[in-house]
Amino acid sequence: MSRVLITGANRGLGLEFVRQYAADGWDVIATSRNREKSAELQQLERKNKVSLKTLDVTSGNSVETLAHALRGQAIDLLVLNSAIYTRNGNKIGEIDFEGWREAIETNLLGAVRVAQALLENVAASKRKQIAAISTGLGSLQGLKSTFGFGAAYQYRTSKTALNMAMSVLAQELEPRGISVVIFDPGWVKTDMGGPNAALTPEQSIGGMRKVLAGNPMDLTGKFLGYDGKPRPW
Repeated sequence: MSRVLITGANRGLGLEFVRQYAADGWDVIATSRNREKSAELQQLERKNKVSLKTLDVTSGNSVETLAHALRGQAIDLLVLNSAIYTRNGNKIGEIDFEGWREAIETNLLGAVRVAQALLENVAASKRKQIAAISTGLGSLQGLKSTFGFGAAYQYRTSKTALNMAMSVLAQELEPRGISVVIFDPGWVKTDMGGPNAALTPEQSIGGMRKVLAGNPMDLTGKFLGYDGKPRPW
């Protein structure tokens, strides 16, 4: 049985990843910063559909605790999904620098921290696959076309940095046969994306899962949309 670990799984894209992989019979490890805010995950755990773990990606101790608990367990697919979008104080003249630091800590450093801690778990699996959930708002080439979504300094820069970090990781891990792919999930109807978004979570996650089902090494180092099409860097 294949095993997937999904960070930030208590809502939005992460929760839909959990639902779909659990429905397909995968061994699903779902992580959430606060178990008390994860009612659906707790329900799935009671049905033995998922294993729910507490994880704060901004805490080195929390990540180390999870890594220790999972020692020796192969992870076929590691989905680095945890992210925050701070909307307040996010344009010039109103910059919330503390919020910016929080975005970098979660969206960039949190992803790298988890990837590093669970790298040997991924290496021990058959698929050896890491997927980082980014955004089209992190694209330098796509800035003009996405500026209608707002300046979003905090979110954009944290995701652009994530793209570079995961690209470097892909290059470093390629000799070990470990794949690292970066996804733009599209504009999705979630708490983050809002009700006017173009895609449902089912469409976005279904598309990414279809792409992920291919040969992992054919994907490594690429920045792809949920539809599998290359996204501008």
